Amino acid sequence: MTACISLGNFWTWSGGAPQYVSWATDTRIPYPVQWDHKHKVFSGGDYDEFLAYTAHFYNNTRAQKWYRTHIRRVLTRTNSVTNVPYRRDPNIMAWELMNEPQYIRGYELELAKWIDDSARLVHALAPMHLVTSGAESKNGAHAFKLMHASSYVTLASCHFWPLNWGYYNATDPTIHSIQESISKMQVFVRNNAQWTCELNKPTVLFEFGLMRDNWGKWGGPLDAYDPRAPVTHRDMFYQAVYKEVTRHLNNGFAGAAFWAYAGEARPPTEPTEMTWTGDPPHEPPGWNSIYDMDVSTLRIIQSFNSSW
Repeated sequence: MTACISLGNFWTWSGGAPQYVSWATDTRIPYPVQWDHKHKVFSGGDYDEFLAYTAHFYNNTRAQKWYRTHIRRVLTRTNSVTNVPYRRDPNIMAWELMNEPQYIRGYELELAKWIDDSARLVHALAPMHLVTSGAESKNGAHAFKLMHASSYVTLASCHFWPLNWGYYNATDPTIHSIQESISKMQVFVRNNAQWTCELNKPTVLFEFGLMRDNWGKWGGPLDAYDPRAPVTHRDMFYQAVYKEVTRHLNNGFAGAAFWAYAGEARPPTEPTEMTWTGDPPHEPPGWNSIYDMDVSTLRIIQSFNSSW
């Protein structure tokens, strides 16, 4: 197993781009809606306001300077166990510039320049490693090609989130909602395969996932985060994702990575400040987590990994 290491985050849960903007401008971050772990509800501010604020990362010179200092610090660090510098470590497959940098109208040129400048720096420091943008690739062909046009970006990136993007209704027990999600995913994968072939680069579906069943006995507002809830639609979705990506292996796609494995971790049964499963802290623990007890889902993953 080799690693793809992310060098930043557009979202707030690990500091990321908005924190650089906050430091550079001495302003408060307008946090978007996030999960309140203590009260077990979503709360927070306006999503569009957050996007507009964080977009300043792309053209703020102080933020860019600090970000590139961070890149140099990480890539030139020597592993204290193996004594191998990260930039020469064969266990690292690729460096991701940022998790899900957003394509925002009005900042296209600044976004393209940030990607090219940052990817050039990473490539100069670690020429034997791949470099990827970390993009979701959800905004069409123009945005995809803009975010992967740099010759220093050697691996394209895409993510697919049917619930977050409004394709999936978690409370619908019928086949309609999950079929729509699968249909949207198939078009998405085919499009990304075509676009990346036109750029003569491989791509990876670096993130995809789905929550547990949220109907019938498990129809309560928190039930879908319960590890005991079934995974009927999730297994259908995972099976379809792997089948579609397999159709495009070596013809656009180089693989797929699900989000996320939680192993033995479980969501809390009592209110708490923070609990880690496979989900980031701005989302409910257990939302997209796969546990060590999710045998049917793990078998699907294992089957396709073995065939690849």
